[in-house]
Amino acid sequence: MDLSIGHMITLIYLKSIGDYVRAGVSANFYTVTKAARRKGQTAIGYRISAESKNVEKECGVYINPKKSEMVTFNSNEKIIVIAEV
Repeated sequence: MDLSIGHMITLIYLKSIGDYVRAGVSANFYTVTKAARRKGQTAIGYRISAESKNVEKECGVYINPKKSEMVTFNSNEKIIVIAEV
């Protein structure tokens, strides 16, 4: 998705969890957003790979999740970020 803001072009990306927090270790979304911010990105959610085929769980996509909820991400999980091209 292309979001043009002024002269900047920003896109929504699915990035590997390992670029933000350690896989296999519990973390909350607040920690993920801080890690994304250090990269100049805005984290808006995540995708749980084990739920990717479960329509009732929105295919594992969590947008604007509760920041305090602890999640143990595995190495296949993705963080959804908005970032400049």
